[in-house]
Amino acid sequence: MTSCSPPSWESSSSIFLNDITPIGLGVLDDQIWISDGDNNRVMTLDMSGEILKTYDEIERPMHLDISDGKAYIPSYGSDDILIIRGDDIDTLSVDVEFEAPAAVSVSGTHIAIADFYNNRIAISDGSSWKSVGKKGKGPVEFSYPTDVQIFEDKIYVADAYNNRIQVLDIEGNHLQTIGEDQGMNAATGIYTDGVEIYITDFEHDRVLIFDMEGKVLQIIDQGLNKPTDVLLHNGKMYVTNYKGKYISIYEK
Repeated sequence: MTSCSPPSWESSSSIFLNDITPIGLGVLDDQIWISDGDNNRVMTLDMSGEILKTYDEIERPMHLDISDGKAYIPSYGSDDILIIRGDDIDTLSVDVEFEAPAAVSVSGTHIAIADFYNNRIAISDGSSWKSVGKKGKGPVEFSYPTDVQIFEDKIYVADAYNNRIQVLDIEGNHLQTIGEDQGMNAATGIYTDGVEIYITDFEHDRVLIFDMEGKVLQIIDQGLNKPTDVLLHNGKMYVTNYKGKYISIYEK
């Protein structure tokens, strides 16, 4: 009997973004949402990269999320979370004060927000808010958390300058730390589908892929230029490249 390795992700194509400097990435109805932090705008594109719509005057939008037909946009510069649906833009009502929100994730009634300069995660169950974390290197301690994703009953955090992933339960209790031994330098964007965990290693131009126990399955270190975010859509992996101003697409 021989064991078979899972298929690897291979480079497929790229979407070049011209003057867009991508940070956050989302997909809604086969439209790509990009937060262009340097130009204070959010763009929607078709799957070939043609710009469909631009939302201007958003102060440094960061790692966005799409849920229930709405785009949730953390405005790093104004300390707000914006909600976009069509032409309507609202502000999420919260009872915590942020200092540079870098990411938001929405799953049902639950919301998690990476509060960058406060080195914490703000969590809502739909009725109240709580904050977990502080500056440090221990469990539920962060060094500028940059991205966050709720998946089922867990919260996955890109603990950027601790160069690792932290996994919390939905209440914010520590469950797992991943990637500390991989030599990352700025773990910026995170995504999981419940089978694998993906993290962008910004300064080393890599994407690291782990299984759910934290074992490294693949490291992609070619064709990337300061990757900031990653997600899966329709069987493909999309990675934003901040410096290169393009999206790398991979397939198995």
